[in-house]
Amino acid sequence: MFTPHHVGIVVSDIEAAMKGYIENLGYRFFQFEVNEGNASLSESSATFSLRFGMGQLGLSFVELIQPISGTTLYSKHLDENGPGLHHLGYSALDLGAARKQFTSSGYNCLQTGKINGLVEFSYYQAPDLACIVEPLQFSCDFATFLLQSAKPYPQQSS
Repeated sequence: MFTPHHVGIVVSDIEAAMKGYIENLGYRFFQFEVNEGNASLSESSATFSLRFGMGQLGLSFVELIQPISGTTLYSKHLDENGPGLHHLGYSALDLGAARKQFTSSGYNCLQTGKINGLVEFSYYQAPDLACIVEPLQFSCDFATFLLQSAKPYPQQSS
């Protein structure tokens, strides 16, 4: 039912974080912005802005998230804990079933959300796993979304 997808990390400076992952580990990144116009996030202010950097190394993905404005789960995490690990993302075949499973396991739902044209997700506090888990279900092909809606980092000159 679940396939590991990414590690989510909240950062205060996405440029510096992407540069570090590139120089030290060899990741390749695509970046995109999310706001109230292209996404909905429960437990967030009416207006918000976030920058995402999706990095890939082999079959491994890292998701870097920089809160820019507004109040979100990510900005609260940064304020309370500083930069660092936020969640483990798992692709789910059936997001509704995953939500029911986590709720019946007693996991507290911290947030639900949707990035239009890409993904629907939830965050659950999972005490027995000692982390936040994110079941997510893509609404399109992830690679196609990155190619069409995200910019490579560093920006490639033509």
